Amino acid sequence: MTLKNYNSQGASVVFGTSGLTGKVISVGGVEQSRDALEITDLGIAAGGAKRFIPADIYDVGTVDLEFLFSSAQALPDITAVAETITITFPKATAAGASATFAGTGFIQSRSTPELSVGDVMQMSCSVQFDGETAPVYSAGS
Repeated sequence: MTLKNYNSQGASVVFGTSGLTGKVISVGGVEQSRDALEITDLGIAAGGAKRFIPADIYDVGTVDLEFLFSSAQALPDITAVAETITITFPKATAAGASATFAGTGFIQSRSTPELSVGDVMQMSCSVQFDGETAPVYSAGS
């Protein structure tokens, strides 16, 4: 299969309960991480390598979002409970299905737009995935 779409046009973010909407400008990458636990013992010879094992649990990550802002719309609710958040990627081929990254999370931080002459208002927020429904990536076709 030849992939034809490497650009971001057509991506979207949907908040399942609050219905937070806006014209998305950017969706940050979701970085998930797992700790490395050092198990180096005194039997390792000088000049040898440290040894590690993976932790049993991982951090499900956060994602930063930027939207165009109108003063007629609400800010993201910083006090809201967790909800399903779905990031939809652009289709890789015209006939294919879009990839998605979805899980439950909540607004961890938000910012109001900066106001200055000649600029468009933008708001931003950070979503913390909560791990209750760990985010899952589903590849498109």
